[in-house]
Amino acid sequence: MTLLKRRDILGLALLAPWLSGCGGGGGGSEQPIPTPIKADDWATDTPGNHGIAAATMQALLDEGASHPFLYSLLVVRNGLLIGERYYHGAQSSDLRSVASITKTVGSILIGQAIADGKIASTGDTLAKLLPGELAKTPNPYAAAITLQQVLDMTGGQQWDEGSRQLDATNSPDMTAFALGLPAGSHGKSFNYSTAAAHLVSPILHNAYGVDELAVATNRLFAPLGIKQSAWSRDATGMVHGSFGLQLRTRDLMKIGLMALQGGKWQGANVVAAAWISKCLAPTVNGLPQDGPIVNHGYGNLWWSGVIAGLEIHLAAGFGGQFAMLVPELNLVLATAAELNVSYSTAGAQQLAILNTLARFLQALKG
Repeated sequence: MTLLKRRDILGLALLAPWLSGCGGGGGGSEQPIPTPIKADDWATDTPGNHGIAAATMQALLDEGASHPFLYSLLVVRNGLLIGERYYHGAQSSDLRSVASITKTVGSILIGQAIADGKIASTGDTLAKLLPGELAKTPNPYAAAITLQQVLDMTGGQQWDEGSRQLDATNSPDMTAFALGLPAGSHGKSFNYSTAAAHLVSPILHNAYGVDELAVATNRLFAPLGIKQSAWSRDATGMVHGSFGLQLRTRDLMKIGLMALQGGKWQGANVVAAAWISKCLAPTVNGLPQDGPIVNHGYGNLWWSGVIAGLEIHLAAGFGGQFAMLVPELNLVLATAAELNVSYSTAGAQQLAILNTLARFLQALKG
């Protein structure tokens, strides 16, 4: 797609992509779900034991408090939780929507399906992966799209995220909606599509015979010790593939650290290292600079780039839901923020949070 032209402070590139997760209106109406899970499932340590001055960590957490829209900010280095703060009444036990990070979780699950022999390869076409669905919504163009093109947002269907995203998210049958989209005029170039990314959900459903939430619970959440989650569905009962997943920020951090560690969690292999490497290697490069992020890229439903001279990989959601991997520092940052906001407000939130994280990374780099 032509990336959304900036009408607000976020600007060029990624406001529309991160919208996916609102489900209606400009932001989202999902409220945090209190859970009984105790906040004792992470080994903790002091920042100083990991080369970070206490004052540097304090500055980060205090700056987080200056953002009225930020609910949580967590820092993990060398596999240990060394910074954690909740704001504005939030608690560590809250389930909060991760918005378009839902897409990134779906990408991880596709890797699990390939490892399990449920999907042959990302070269499989939608005709092979969704035959029943295409029989109900015939579209030769959609049938020829590959799973890899879905993961890279290069399927080439007619789509404008800024004007049609709500058409997709409000559709009673999001699978039929996505499959029915005709060929676009831009070819197979990158065009971020909430509609197309949803198709990961029915693909996983067909592969395993159970819905995406069940796949996630068995093949990702349980191995990571994620004990509770929630996920929205369309009127057909299909789990939304592009948005709607709710997690604790501590559990989002587990997914981030697992990816940073090449698919491992507490020494055990959870996701194939080769799949994680594939996910973190952008296939689309040269995207516009976004705030402090330069060398922007995308691929396999992950973002990538450079902040303060450091390579980063990013799972990102509307309004400032982030899991940021910083391999050179063996560091992961995770945030949760307000969803029920307008496009322009969400853009401002995202930029403010990214700038806060960028200042922290610059301080660490020295």
